[in-house]
Amino acid sequence: MQKGHLLQFCCQTCQHLIQFSVFELEKAEQGRIPCHECGIIYDFSDESLLRQLRKFEKLCRQIHLSEEILSNTSVGIYLNDREIKIPYKLLLTRLNSTLDLTVGDRPLTITFRIEPTLEMPSLDTFSKTH
Repeated sequence: MQKGHLLQFCCQTCQHLIQFSVFELEKAEQGRIPCHECGIIYDFSDESLLRQLRKFEKLCRQIHLSEEILSNTSVGIYLNDREIKIPYKLLLTRLNSTLDLTVGDRPLTITFRIEPTLEMPSLDTFSKTH
């Protein structure tokens, strides 16, 4: 699978990690994803839910694809008289994108898997005052 292609969540019955992509959902039998551990079936066939999952995946993917542009920018945080600049490149490596849903009466968090950047400078570089 391509980088950043997977969505995942823990099975509500057995806590087994279930990974899938929106593309698999569209090909799967009526939008159903099984837990390969306990066999419970998750139904993602609702068109509104599929549309939201597609948007969520596209948003996460676009952020990841924009890494080259974002690596030259930073977010400035002011603490009293100090400014700490945190590069987007660092933020992207810590990005944990989740979509929180309710299935039945229980919460379900779907996580978008993004591979971290391998070219990371030390965290000490970003803690200096300017």
